[in-house]
Amino acid sequence: MPAIAILPSVNLDRTAAFYRRLGFERQNRYPDYLVVVRDDFELHFADCSGAAPILLDPKNSVSACYFRCSDADILHREWQPLGLPRFSAIEGKPWGLREFHFVDPDGNLIRVGHPLA
Repeated sequence: MPAIAILPSVNLDRTAAFYRRLGFERQNRYPDYLVVVRDDFELHFADCSGAAPILLDPKNSVSACYFRCSDADILHREWQPLGLPRFSAIEGKPWGLREFHFVDPDGNLIRVGHPLA
């Protein structure tokens, strides 16, 4: 079974709307929890609106997850026009992955990639 990231969210409705733009569908929504899915990729978000203000600043966030897919170039082309925060170029990495990244409105770093042949 794959591991599922549980990331912080200050506003679960805003988080759901952000990921909907990326093609994710809301699977479950509770007062303090959100689950979104796209294909085989699933993300969980926990309400952290009561956390210390320094932890809620996206510039200070240290949460992240990695989305390993079959073709990161397709997602990069699809998501590039959306103006995502800190959206990077896609490139081959020395550790054998082709990847890019962006940051969501809660400061969660999302890396996306696939293994190089």
